[in-house]
Amino acid sequence: MEERVQKFISQAGVASRRKAEEFIKSGQVLINGRKAKLGDKVNPSTDIVKVYGKTVKPNQQLVYIMINKPKGYVVSKSDPQHRKTVFELLPEDLRTKVWNVGRLDADTEGLLILTNDGELTQELSHPKYEHEKEYEVSLQESPSESQLEQLRSGVEIATGTTYPAQVKQRDGKVRITIHEGKKRQVRRMFTTVGLTITNLKRIRINKLLLPKELPAGQFKLISKEEIL
Repeated sequence: MEERVQKFISQAGVASRRKAEEFIKSGQVLINGRKAKLGDKVNPSTDIVKVYGKTVKPNQQLVYIMINKPKGYVVSKSDPQHRKTVFELLPEDLRTKVWNVGRLDADTEGLLILTNDGELTQELSHPKYEHEKEYEVSLQESPSESQLEQLRSGVEIATGTTYPAQVKQRDGKVRITIHEGKKRQVRRMFTTVGLTITNLKRIRINKLLLPKELPAGQFKLISKEEIL
C-alpha cells in the first residue's frame, strides 16, 4: 500500500512529519535514487527511501516516554549556550531514538513527552485537535476573582487573544488548562493580568497526568493509550 513519503518517514521514527517535510524541501530525501517532492508516495515494501544518505527502515519500534523536566534544563538535543538538556536525562540508547513533543521553557518544570511516533507528534502539536495542557502555577500575589475571570475569558498577548481557559484555585496555587501552545503563553497570560509567577509546572497533557511519585529528572516508559 502506498503512502505519502513524509508520513512514511515519520512513522518509521526518523523525524516528526513537519521535520520530514523540511528534509524533503531541502532535497535530503531520495526515493529509489531520485529527489523526493512533497506529495510523492512510496510503497514501503518495494521502494528505497533515504534521508541524508541513510536508508529508512519501516516499522521501527515506537517508543513513548514521559519525563518530569527539572528547572534549568532546555528542551533540545544540544544547546549553543551549553546548558543542560532533557536528553541528557535519558540513557544513551534512547537519546537518539526520540524527539520532544512540544517544549517547556528552561525555567518551567513538569511533564514532557518524548517519542519517535510522528503521527502522535502531529496530533498533539496541531491546534485543531485541542488537546488540553494543564499547569500548576505558584504566584507572588494572591489573585483576585477578577484576575482569574480575565484568564478564563481570554487575554490579549503579543501573539493575539488567547482562547478561554479553565482556571481554578487549589491549595494556594492556581491551576490553568489551555489547549493552545503559543510561546511562553501561560507566563504571558498571568503577566497581562498583573500576576507574578514564582513557579510554573505542567502536570497534564490530554489524559496523561504527571505522577506525584515521579521525581524531577526521572522518566518513565508509557504507552500511546495513556496519552490519547
